[in-house]
Amino acid sequence: YLEKIEAEHDEKRKALGVKDELREIPGVTTAMMVTLGEDGVKTIEDFAGYAADDLIGWKERKDGETKVYPGVLASHGVSRAEAEQMVLAARKQAGWITEEELAAEEAATGETVGA
Repeated sequence: YLEKIEAEHDEKRKALGVKDELREIPGVTTAMMVTLGEDGVKTIEDFAGYAADDLIGWKERKDGETKVYPGVLASHGVSRAEAEQMVLAARKQAGWITEEELAAEEAATGETVGA
């Protein structure tokens, strides 16, 4: 049964033009790849453009009202930490950042980047 669902998701993400390379991002499932494809994300380069809030959602307060904006992967139960790690991994794979740059940033701030 689960293999059938996985095969259906895989067929759908291929029809949406989502590249196999998105599987290289730790934590990304085939079901997520379908959701990402529906949002127009097809490559690691596309995914690298996300911020964690884009994936998990955010809230804004205006005039005493709180408006909730659901993230692209909100229905998949992704945590903020997982979203940050996914974006970081995509940016590394896309060549936007390097391990050396991350190490330099961590040394400068004393914080672990993406944790």
